[in-house]
Amino acid sequence: MKNETAIITGSTSGIGKKTAELFLQEGCKVTICSRKENNVKQTLAEFKEKFGDSVIGIPCDVSDPVAVKSLVDETINTFGSVRILVANAGVNLTYGPFEYIPLEKANRDAVKVININLIGVINSVSAVLPQMIKQGYGRIITLGGGGADRPIEHMTIYSASKGGVLAFSKCLAEELNKRESDIKINIFFPGMINTNLTTSAQVIETWKDQETFQRELDLISKYVMTDIEDSCSKIIPYALPNCKNNGKVFRGFSVMKLIKGFKKIRKEMK
Repeated sequence: MKNETAIITGSTSGIGKKTAELFLQEGCKVTICSRKENNVKQTLAEFKEKFGDSVIGIPCDVSDPVAVKSLVDETINTFGSVRILVANAGVNLTYGPFEYIPLEKANRDAVKVININLIGVINSVSAVLPQMIKQGYGRIITLGGGGADRPIEHMTIYSASKGGVLAFSKCLAEELNKRESDIKINIFFPGMINTNLTTSAQVIETWKDQETFQRELDLISKYVMTDIEDSCSKIIPYALPNCKNNGKVFRGFSVMKLIKGFKKIRKEMK
């Protein structure tokens, strides 16, 4: 990846940070970003110790199109191009049955989650696409998530946002197929990984007490969760020039492990 340049959104923690680290290890030049300036400064300092001038960091709220445009412009000014986008930034606010969420909270959650998870992806792709068309080349990876491609309980709003990402990515892939430019978009499902996204979601207390939820989370960690580096390393082949796939869903986890793991969890929770 020594000739590659990448923007990875939401890259000061979790999947985004690990992906940035793997790209940098492969010789890629990377722009990291997140909403919080302190997080950007801290992660940038950590990466610069290992990778020097191959990394820059810019505070950016991906739901703000002006901020995203500035992120792309600064990347091009520094590295000369943007050849790869990993649109990773995402949040999940509430875990539990939708019927337990009052209207006002459901609306607040939906606005924030969809603004970041879906509109943030649309903004990021829209901002890099003119440069990729100009250079005749680009690799875009968006992130799906639980419930995006099949029903899943207790994450309705999050799943709706990720379902939107999946639909947007597949529709754009059809449009890109008609272009002569070598621009590809593919959709990564990382699996269940122990990140801030997993631990920050608030369980609905009127539905389930924190102790029971924590017990379930511990069992999920034991039987289901995927190693973050193993998962994120699956992105690299889809970010390289020899990638021929377009509009493909690829996974960073074993479906069989997921099925077997939840069977064990149900057995232990009885």
